[in-house]
Amino acid sequence: MVAAQVLAALLTVGAIGMVFPDLVARLAPPMLFYPEPLSQAEADPAVWGLATAESVELQTEDGVRLHGWWIPAADGTEPCGAAIYFHGNAGNIASRSPIGVRLAGLGLSTLLVDYRGYGRSGGKPSEEGLYRDGRAAYRWVRERPGATQEGLIVIGNSLGAAVATDVAAGEETTGLVITGAFRSVPHMARSIYWWLPPGFFRWSRNRFDSEARMRDVAVPVLVGRGANDRLIPRAETRALYEAAAPPKRWVEVDGADHNDLWLSEGLWTELEEFLGRQLCTGRAAK
Repeated sequence: MVAAQVLAALLTVGAIGMVFPDLVARLAPPMLFYPEPLSQAEADPAVWGLATAESVELQTEDGVRLHGWWIPAADGTEPCGAAIYFHGNAGNIASRSPIGVRLAGLGLSTLLVDYRGYGRSGGKPSEEGLYRDGRAAYRWVRERPGATQEGLIVIGNSLGAAVATDVAAGEETTGLVITGAFRSVPHMARSIYWWLPPGFFRWSRNRFDSEARMRDVAVPVLVGRGANDRLIPRAETRALYEAAAPPKRWVEVDGADHNDLWLSEGLWTELEEFLGRQLCTGRAAK
């Protein structure tokens, strides 16, 4: 459903832009974000099967209040640090609760956070706003008691990959995992509207130029995609892998598409091996 929404939005922008090119920069940004609210009752993590999680509030540098869930490493696991998971452009953290459970099961205390305008978070989404949200999430995790001694991995899927990459480029982390990612919104648009002149899209805002930010990332990187992803062209995600400095790993999961990649056991196997090598150093890599 999300893929269809994004494709329809881009087709609409392209059709309008052919007649009114100057409107593209104005009309495209709102079509990037599909937030869904959470009621007060729905904001309780226990409703979503997260019995040990707690609701938390974060404050951004520009005064926006964000809502998230903090999920401690699962009992019986060997704790090996913390993770922040940044979701894609639609929905809210509720549908990502199974991901939080799996990460906690790997020994990672995990923060799931909604961007401004999503879930119970205030504000209105924008590129710079989401980057500020990412930095607020990072600060919240780092300012916990004892957190300075922990490794921290930042994870982002789809649009969240841009946020995770920005955090990893500007803050001290242990590793970066991005999936279903694109190198920038203008490149993504040009890959779809390949027949239009290169300068057709005059994008001044909401560029999400992850390829440029990736060059500033100095930690190990895992870049993954579903082999059946029909929303994000393979070349878009691969370009981010090529821009990353070693050590890095490319993962292409057979049978997975854009929206079900994080349901694939193949991805989780690769992720656990990556953690064993880069973060959970006391755990033997498979």
